[in-house]
Amino acid sequence: MKFVACFVHILLWLKVAVSPALLGAFLGGMICFALNEMVLPVVAICTGLGVVLGIIWAEKTRRTVGLSKFHGRLIGHPEIDSSKSK
Repeated sequence: MKFVACFVHILLWLKVAVSPALLGAFLGGMICFALNEMVLPVVAICTGLGVVLGIIWAEKTRRTVGLSKFHGRLIGHPEIDSSKSK
C-alpha cells in the first residue's frame, strides 16, 4: 500500500511541475509561429524555463501546503461545486 501512496504522490508532484513546462512549450511554439519559422532553440529554452519554474513551484507547494491539500483545494472549490448543482 505504501508503494501506491508513493506513486500517487509522485503523480501529484508531476502534475504541478509539468503544467508550466507545457505552457512554456506552447509559448515557444507561438513565438515560432509569429516568426514563421521553426526555431528549435527557442522552443527548447521556453520549455526549459517552464520545467525549472515547474520544479520550483512543485517543491514549494510540497513543502508549504502539501500536494494532496493543494489538489484538494483545486477540486473542491465552491464555484466548481455550485455549478454541478444547477
